[in-house]
Amino acid sequence: MFGRVVLGLDIGTYSVKIAELREGLRSVEFLRFEEAQFPPGATLQERESTIQLFLEQKALSREFVVGALPSDHVTQRHLRFPFSGAKKIVRAIPFEIEEDLPFALESTILTHDQVLAQPDQTDVLVVMAAREEVDAYLASMRRMELDPRVLEMEGAVISNLCSYLDLTDSNRLLLDIGHSKTSVCLLVNGKPVLLRSIPIAGHHLTEAIAKGLHMTYEAAEEHKHAFGVFEAGSSKPACAPLQSVLDRLLRETLRSLQSVVSDPLDRIAPTEILLIGGSARVEGLPHYIEERSGLPCAVLSASGAEALNTAGPAVFAHAAALALRGSRTARTTQFNFRQAEFSYTPDLSGLRSQLRLAVVLFALGLILWPLSVWSDLKARQREAEALKGQIATICAQTFPQVACSEQPFEAIEIQVRFTRELANHLGITGSGLSALEVMRELSERVSPELGISLRELKIERRSLLARGHSRDLRSVDQMREALTHVESFQDVRLTDVQTDSRSGGKTFSLMIKFREGT
Repeated sequence: MFGRVVLGLDIGTYSVKIAELREGLRSVEFLRFEEAQFPPGATLQERESTIQLFLEQKALSREFVVGALPSDHVTQRHLRFPFSGAKKIVRAIPFEIEEDLPFALESTILTHDQVLAQPDQTDVLVVMAAREEVDAYLASMRRMELDPRVLEMEGAVISNLCSYLDLTDSNRLLLDIGHSKTSVCLLVNGKPVLLRSIPIAGHHLTEAIAKGLHMTYEAAEEHKHAFGVFEAGSSKPACAPLQSVLDRLLRETLRSLQSVVSDPLDRIAPTEILLIGGSARVEGLPHYIEERSGLPCAVLSASGAEALNTAGPAVFAHAAALALRGSRTARTTQFNFRQAEFSYTPDLSGLRSQLRLAVVLFALGLILWPLSVWSDLKARQREAEALKGQIATICAQTFPQVACSEQPFEAIEIQVRFTRELANHLGITGSGLSALEVMRELSERVSPELGISLRELKIERRSLLARGHSRDLRSVDQMREALTHVESFQDVRLTDVQTDSRSGGKTFSLMIKFREGT
């Protein structure tokens, strides 16, 4: 009576996996794990038909489903605030990220979770997805007669499983090596602080075997499952193309860690690498990664969860984590893209007789609502006046020659505009970067795997302007992140991001400002 059944639905490009969980008052129990492979080269419609038939054949409950957006459809920001308090953080997030985004904040669904907290400091992981991506995912669910209660983010959701398995005692890097991509997730005390998607995984290993050993793709897939990707008895890749793919995967993984590991103020480094995903079962892969990274590496095990350990924790890790996310007692993360117009709406047609009390309470709320609104308005007015006084004080200290007491916001805006105009008028001084040096920095920092091409390149004394094309929004965001680490670049901005109706992908404008004296 008090329990419910939760279905974790993990949809990949190779197969669909489910974890069915029963939740009691104070405990959870995994009931079963199932997997169905998609036909080779299956279209979206064929995958949807496969999933629908699979759910019907297995008689799986659809009452409480938890799904996840693919990690390559989501972008993330790790923010640090010098204060605590959930309400303050919610108000501060849009202001903190809006100017840094290459697209309008209104075009996205934003969700966040507190990952680290101290008395005077809070770290928050913010994830965003385009509204059109959320709409497309939910439309696909409806075609399969599914309506997920929670829509999580692929990668971050694995935190729920790590907490369930008591893997929160140290920092761990999880690599979910699937069929078409690898998801990277750095967990600190069981909470995700870094997420990234790398377009290298099992499919690319199979292609490398086919190329290096002169096989068909199907034969290479069988060879990978039977003999692995390394020479017998060693950690040496079986052919040069495999060496190249594995090196790129490891290089991109370590590059993902660089931003947090190299932070001199708060260095966060993993003590162990855990592998999950179907391709994590490749023989010898943990030993190879351990040799190259210098960190202990192992495939995820679940000795404390018998049903999951029997099914295969590496394969069903994401499905199990999604099921745990839907529980009341075992969930860890709070990400959910079902917001605003995409909020979950339950079917209450059969509960009319039980809604009378709710109607009475609603009527009482309507009576008390004006008082609450008035109280909230007065509180906000006092808060606004206090903030205005603080801004006026800052304005007076910064611009003593300006009258700031009456309209401090306008006064600051005028002074900022004047300063910008003056800076534009003065230009730059110093030796200046050569065009060749700028092009070399762009070439080294923008990974070929991102599929980005720059056109209409214009290099001036203090800035660089260019138009470009990318296959997706995630690649544009990763390019901007990589360029911000160039010491000679003062500011990197992406604007005018649009969908290319002719060739697909995204077009964008790139502007880079150079530092003084470079």
